[in-house]
Amino acid sequence: MKQKLKKLAPWIGFPAFYLFCFVVFASWTFPFDKVKERIVVQFNAQQARSTAPQVLSIDELDSSFLTGVKATGVRLTSPNPEPGKPPIELKIDEARARISLLSLIAGKRYVTYTLSLADGTVTGSFEENGKDRAIDVNFDGVDVGRVEPVTAQLGVPIEGRLNGSLKLQLPEGKASKGNGTVSLALKDVAIGDGKAKIKGLLALPKLSLGDVSLVGEAKDGVLKVSKLSATGKDVELSADGRIQMRENAPDSSLELAFKFKIGDAYRKKNEQTKMIFGEPGSKIPPLFDSVTQMKPGADGFYAFNVRGTLGSPRTSTSSSGGSNFGNLPRNFGTTTNHSTFP
Repeated sequence: MKQKLKKLAPWIGFPAFYLFCFVVFASWTFPFDKVKERIVVQFNAQQARSTAPQVLSIDELDSSFLTGVKATGVRLTSPNPEPGKPPIELKIDEARARISLLSLIAGKRYVTYTLSLADGTVTGSFEENGKDRAIDVNFDGVDVGRVEPVTAQLGVPIEGRLNGSLKLQLPEGKASKGNGTVSLALKDVAIGDGKAKIKGLLALPKLSLGDVSLVGEAKDGVLKVSKLSATGKDVELSADGRIQMRENAPDSSLELAFKFKIGDAYRKKNEQTKMIFGEPGSKIPPLFDSVTQMKPGADGFYAFNVRGTLGSPRTSTSSSGGSNFGNLPRNFGTTTNHSTFP
């Protein structure tokens, strides 16, 4: 047996050693700068056709072991919906991706990735089999208060950690035909700090939403939100609706119906909360009602709808639609129906 191994060793060992050296030196000499430029150019060219284009930039692209790449200083820049405000950036400290060699041999592409984002991680996979694609995204402890697109949309500080998953099957590679599930959970959510003003108007004292849950199912390109709720000590919130998915996520159209109620304990917390939301039992109109042109229903809930696209949402409290978030005080709506979408 030993004699046979000695005879086979050169035939096995030398090719294996050659293959190992080839892979190692190929990864060391691979033109990653050219690859980085191509990724950036192709992404930005695709985004140019979007209604809310994003601009990608990468500081450095390098190898990660033998079959992976590592990108640092990744930034996605979007135009600010408010005129005169600086662009909005989504910063990713580090991104790693690895392709499966076995999947390539089988005629498929299977890529796993890890993103270091906002003191948390985003992991998942991307699979391409012919024209069909599958996406798996998992969030672990992402600090939403450090995600600029979120804070820019709200206009006030936010606290909370994002966990959960998004799984989609895309026939023919099209999100408009996608099927799958989404299950997200925000832990210990709070907004406002008593200093920053919502749209430059109301300085909202810290408002605790508690844990926020979002559950939905996608079928034939339509993501139905079956649960979006929060039951914190200061506010009760619920919503449902649907999102028509598009290949460029910012172009996805949405129809969501929200309603929320501010707790009595928060309303009488201090003079500022009494002025904004009205002290329980007081006949003085709350400042919030005057600024937003909203009125609570008989059950104490405010209601509003969100329509438009993910990149440019519009709010209203009537079936006729409404203005952009930036124009909220002028066109936020005048009715108080609590209808939801089918």
